[in-house]
Amino acid sequence: MPLALMSPWFLGVALTAIVLVSALRGAPRQLAFLALNIAFIGAFLLGPLGALTTILFALLGYGLVLASTDRWKLALAIAAYVALFVYLRGYGFLAWVLPESFLVRALSTVGLSFLFFKVVHVIVDAHAGALGRLDPLTYLNYCLNFTTFVMGPIQRFQDYRDQWTGEKEAIPLNFEAHLDASLRILVGLVKVYVLAAFFESRALQLDTDLTSLSPAGLIVQTYAFWFYLYLNFAGYCDVVIGIGSLLGVRPPENFNKPFLARNISDFWQRQHRSLTLWLTDYVFNPTYKHLLSSGWTRNRKAWAAYIALMLTMVVSGLWHGTTISFLLFGLVHGSWFVIYRIWDDFLNKRLGRKRVQQFRANPLVHVGGIVLTFNATAAAFIFFRASPESVLHTLAALINL
Repeated sequence: MPLALMSPWFLGVALTAIVLVSALRGAPRQLAFLALNIAFIGAFLLGPLGALTTILFALLGYGLVLASTDRWKLALAIAAYVALFVYLRGYGFLAWVLPESFLVRALSTVGLSFLFFKVVHVIVDAHAGALGRLDPLTYLNYCLNFTTFVMGPIQRFQDYRDQWTGEKEAIPLNFEAHLDASLRILVGLVKVYVLAAFFESRALQLDTDLTSLSPAGLIVQTYAFWFYLYLNFAGYCDVVIGIGSLLGVRPPENFNKPFLARNISDFWQRQHRSLTLWLTDYVFNPTYKHLLSSGWTRNRKAWAAYIALMLTMVVSGLWHGTTISFLLFGLVHGSWFVIYRIWDDFLNKRLGRKRVQQFRANPLVHVGGIVLTFNATAAAFIFFRASPESVLHTLAALINL
C-alpha cells in the first residue's frame, strides 16, 4: 500500500481535515482543504515535482472542459488526455515507438489512474450539461481529495459536490452514525493489517515461476492471493469511507460480497463497483451504441455486446497496469463475459426467461454458479500478480506441451 494507513502522517492528515472542514465555511474551507490535499500529495506521496505535475494534469482537464464546446472538440480533448495519460503512466509499448530519451517519468503513477478517470468523467459530463457551473476550487478538491486519491473509490463529481455543499448528507448527523463510521475505520484496519497480512505471506509472489508450482500449490497460492487482494483493497476502502463520512464527503461503496457472485456479470456488480459503473457509462454504453448503429454489427445486438464487453475489460486491464500481464487480465475477464453472455442467450432461447429463472433459483445451480465464478475470477487474477516474464514463460510452456 502506497501510504501506511496507521502511520501518524495519514491519521494526522485525516484528523486535521475533519476538524478544518467542520469548523470553516465558504472559500476558507475550500482553500484549507485544497492546501491539505496538496500537502498530502507533495509531502507524503509524490514529492514537490510530482505534486506540481499532478496539479497541472488536473488543471489541463479543467481547461479541456472549457474547450470542449462541440462533439469534435470533445473527441479531440479526450484523445489528447488519453495520450498524455498513456505517456505519463509509462506503458511498455511506448519503447517501441518513442526514443529512450523521450520516455520521461515526470509523474509518479500513484493515484494517476484514479485521477484520470475522474477528469474524463468531468469532461464528458460537463459537455453533456450534467454538471452545471464548474467551480475551479471544487473541481480541484474533487480531483485531489486525499481520501480517494491513492486507490479510489471513483466518486462522481456530482456526488462529491452535493455532499460538500450540504445539499446531500454524507451520514446522518447523530452519534450512532459517527460511531458506525469510526468502527468502519477500525474494521478496515483489521482487514488490511491482520487478515490481508495473513494471506499475503501465503500468496503468489511477483517473482514466482508458475511452472515450478504443483497444481495444488498453484491453487492454494492463487486463492491466498485473491483473498489478500480483496481484503487489502476492501480494507482500504473501509478506512477512507469511514474518514470521508466523518469529513462530510463520503466516497461510494466499492464492494458487496464479491465471493458470493453467481456469474461474471454479478461479480463485477459486486467487485470494485465504482470502476464497473464508470466503465459501463464511459466505455461499454457508448461503444455498444456505436456498434449498433454502424458497420456489420448494425442491429446485431449479440455481437455488438460481445465486442463492447471485450473492449471494456481490456480497458479495465490496461487501466490497472502497464504490462502484458494486465492486458491478459482484461482479455481473460472479457472472455468470461462473452462466454457467459453466449450461455445466457442460449438458455433464454431454449427455455424462455421464466424457466431460466426457475433453473437458476435451484440451490445446487446457485451454489455451482458461485463456485464456478470464484474459481474463474481467481484464475484471472493470477495475471494481477504474475510478472510479464513469468506469464510469457508459462504461456511458452503451455504451447510446447
